[in-house]
Amino acid sequence: MTLETWQIIYLCCIGGGLAVPLLDVLIGALGSAFDLDLDFDGDSGFDGPAPVNLMSICFGVVVFGAVGRLCLLGLPPFAGVAIAAIAGIAGCYLLGRYVIRPLKKSRPLAQSMQDLKWKEGVVKLEIRKDFVGTITMLSAIGSKVTFSAKLAPWVEEDILPVGQRILVVGVDPDKRICTVCPVEDMEQMTMHLDQ
Repeated sequence: MTLETWQIIYLCCIGGGLAVPLLDVLIGALGSAFDLDLDFDGDSGFDGPAPVNLMSICFGVVVFGAVGRLCLLGLPPFAGVAIAAIAGIAGCYLLGRYVIRPLKKSRPLAQSMQDLKWKEGVVKLEIRKDFVGTITMLSAIGSKVTFSAKLAPWVEEDILPVGQRILVVGVDPDKRICTVCPVEDMEQMTMHLDQ
């Protein structure tokens, strides 16, 4: 094969290796029906025989194309292909091993619904007896998170206004709704029980 043919092959590898992740992002933005995130290890914690997925393979193909183009400057084509193949395989493995595997094993710091019970928050959208509102609480990393909320049955007020401090007294993980009461109600109830 001529040098021009090798240049075209390497350019196609670079272009294809970059196009697939961009297409995955574009299609992922359109909906999960077209999800291209393929893992060769299943979703079992990235512990397969080789730490690769579609994105690491694309990275390896880009590295193969880039190194191959560089090798064309001073090496015979067969030597350049061998070096490019080794660099591409190494790039694919290293990205999977030291970037993708740790990211897949990381645990999110977001709170589960069960963790919300007995935590304080603030009303963000008015909560009424006949209307589910929203509350804002701090996540484990300090960012504000919003949840749907309804009044506890014993609350005497018909409305909890925006800005009211509340306490989550129950959660329904299936419906993703918190049951809340004003913090003052719980403080008064605690003081009454202590006497």
